[in-house]
Amino acid sequence: MSHTEHMVLRARDVMTSRVVSVRPDTTIERARYLLTENRFSALPVVDDRYRLVGIVTTYDLLRADGSSRDAVEVGDVMTRDPLSLAPDATVPVIAHRLRHYGELRVMPIVQGGMLAGVVSRGDLLTPEPSFGPIGRLLSRTKERPRTAPKFWDGEVRAGATAADIMTPSVDVYDLTEDMPVAEAAALMRAHRFSAMPVLDADRRVRGILSEADLVPDTLSGRRTPPPSTVGAAMTTDVVCVRATCPVHDLAHTMVNNRLRTLPVVDADDRLAGIVSRGDVLRATAAVPTE
Repeated sequence: MSHTEHMVLRARDVMTSRVVSVRPDTTIERARYLLTENRFSALPVVDDRYRLVGIVTTYDLLRADGSSRDAVEVGDVMTRDPLSLAPDATVPVIAHRLRHYGELRVMPIVQGGMLAGVVSRGDLLTPEPSFGPIGRLLSRTKERPRTAPKFWDGEVRAGATAADIMTPSVDVYDLTEDMPVAEAAALMRAHRFSAMPVLDADRRVRGILSEADLVPDTLSGRRTPPPSTVGAAMTTDVVCVRATCPVHDLAHTMVNNRLRTLPVVDADDRLAGIVSRGDVLRATAAVPTE
């Protein structure tokens, strides 16, 4: 075996093998509870033989909440026959599949027809022990125009609002545009963040840095150098909300724009807090009885 072949990381090297899963007849409330309590973005769905039959995400549950359908069980809202890979799939292949299947943040790993583990985008941010600095894993090659944040003010209605469920800005880890991407990736990895706001000196939102911006896609054919700073890697087309935005409208905004995180800004457009999908689900979740 050559030295290069020896250095290739595969799914088995980075996956989480102790996986929390659900069955198609698990209640939506139970799935919501597991997602929010464990800060997961998705749960594999398995049958009684532990064969993968679907995947249910925070997006699926938020969409179900806003639907008129009488969805009660995971099987009513899950994605059936989801994309999966084998344990010997290489990290570049996993990264490529995650990037090109939009909503997918977790890749199920299946062996012999049974669920063997999952690989998340966060797992792909883990430094490779034999590959040197984490910067080799950080690549986002597309140049993005600078744009002003979009705002969804929402009409104030009775009930919980963004202010009630957000993580306040004093407790939010934020980034600056000149921060090295390796440092930002280390923060995201250490705190299990899927995205972080990027602020200017006046604490106004300049962009959002997500795991998708940091996980490389070496199979895309692009050959431009990877960005070295957060400002070069971040997404600048940011949707922000006001603190008075009702929880229902937060969910609607997240589903319609396929967003995982919404910065909450005050009257001066300064960051007041952050709302995640988990926060929205948690705001309406009841502790399951089963």
